[in-house]
Amino acid sequence: MSSRPFLLALLGPLACGAGQEPAGPATAPREQPPKQADAKASDAGTPAAEAPDAKATAAGASASAYQCAVPLQLNGTVPPDIYPHNNDRDANCFGWQEFIALNWPVASGAGFGDPGDTGPVAWQGYMSSHQLFQPDGSAPPPWGTPPAITPECLAEAGLTAAAARAVVPLTTSTKFSSEFESGDGQQAAPRNAPAWLGDVRGNNVWYEVRVSEDEYDAIVQNQLYNRDGQAAYYQKNPSTALALPIGTFQPSAVGALELKAAWVEVPNPSDAQWNRYKLAQAVVVDPATQKCQALTIALVGLHIIHKTEAQPTWVWATFEHVDNAPDAADAATTQKVWNFYDPSCQPRTVQVPAACQYKNQATVTVGCDANQPPQYWIGDGCPAPAPIRVTRLAPLDSDAQAVNQTAWSTIRAAYPDSVWLNYQVVAVQWSTNPPQQSSQPVGVPQVFNSPSPDSNLANTVLETYDQRSKCIDCHQYATISGSTTLPSDFSFALQEAQPVATGRPKPLKTAAAKAGYRPPRRIIQ
Repeated sequence: MSSRPFLLALLGPLACGAGQEPAGPATAPREQPPKQADAKASDAGTPAAEAPDAKATAAGASASAYQCAVPLQLNGTVPPDIYPHNNDRDANCFGWQEFIALNWPVASGAGFGDPGDTGPVAWQGYMSSHQLFQPDGSAPPPWGTPPAITPECLAEAGLTAAAARAVVPLTTSTKFSSEFESGDGQQAAPRNAPAWLGDVRGNNVWYEVRVSEDEYDAIVQNQLYNRDGQAAYYQKNPSTALALPIGTFQPSAVGALELKAAWVEVPNPSDAQWNRYKLAQAVVVDPATQKCQALTIALVGLHIIHKTEAQPTWVWATFEHVDNAPDAADAATTQKVWNFYDPSCQPRTVQVPAACQYKNQATVTVGCDANQPPQYWIGDGCPAPAPIRVTRLAPLDSDAQAVNQTAWSTIRAAYPDSVWLNYQVVAVQWSTNPPQQSSQPVGVPQVFNSPSPDSNLANTVLETYDQRSKCIDCHQYATISGSTTLPSDFSFALQEAQPVATGRPKPLKTAAAKAGYRPPRRIIQ
């Protein structure tokens, strides 16, 4: 199944500016001295001034903080491994340490989460899956090479030639069948169907996937960046399951680490409410007009998965903004307007052109039942996204709540106005009895023993329409590109690899619109 890509580009200094990407995890940004409290920055009386625990659920607000076995550090050093003697709370601590390090600012002298700062953070220097897996199966560019956007798109967005050198395009990603699959502005489920997400204002959510330098190196060295190379690996190693690198303390190495981010469009970035969010400048293809435009985006969700020596079946962490959505049990009584839940929701009727119809419906009603996938495509000539009502089906457990309190207290003591005070770990899943890599079968499902917590794990903006499963339920079945049986070490990113192109490339063509089919896609890089 082909996907419908939209393009997203971050603007700013260094990786998202100055023509270079920030260094990967092996050269983390320098730690900056803590900022002192600034009474003027608090904007008392506005949403930006409220502490995150005031915005969390009642249970989360009352949870006691937890003393992490390894105290949280405010710096840009990605922890290479999780300690083997662990529990769920310390696993959440590990997830928070990763979140802090990966979101450490690249710019020298920048604070950790300064309100209004659109500068890049460490993980934005990781390689995008769109760059890593080239459409023609060719080798990816060297690590740190900024990708380009076509002059046509830059002109549409009103960017100068100088600004073009500061643009880093990030491909939004689809999740029609995987956790980390790149291609367009959709989620994993429902499969083969529209799965975009609009906030309460009808603003679109964009997705992107990035991988660590160690993972990039392994993919390049083993020529796993195209379908032919992946097939060749198993031809040479028919009895050995493909294995991506692990994070280790000795020698210190981050190993394979993948991130998936969800960003929502910000129509009014000067509004004080956005002082609670990590912001970035972007260039996107408008879903309705297919024209490139420059705008501000806000981070609302982040998956982090990390393969380590103690956890060769990966550690699975997910974070999101505290204002995304209420718990389902509280939705009927909430008076707050959340990012993706408006208590005063009214059904909307949308007229859908033939090329944008999913089930040959010219008129679609977007209702107020929560977590219902949309029934029309967005794209060239299609209607704009409509608000989708979202609730959290599984409330945060007491372990996540306690460690959130710990992390917020740690951050608040040094950076009292940090936007990261408004993000929470939803859960971190790990194995209490991980199998050895050498014991993994050359087939799917891959073995994942004793998941903890053994419960559903979902992010409201990354798995909106499929909140009744765990990460592993899908990732155990991840395979290399073009295969349904050969495992890819729990990573769906490898499925993006394309065959090596042969002969002269054919010119791009746009198929005529046909009812029931997805609209043609816009290529801008």
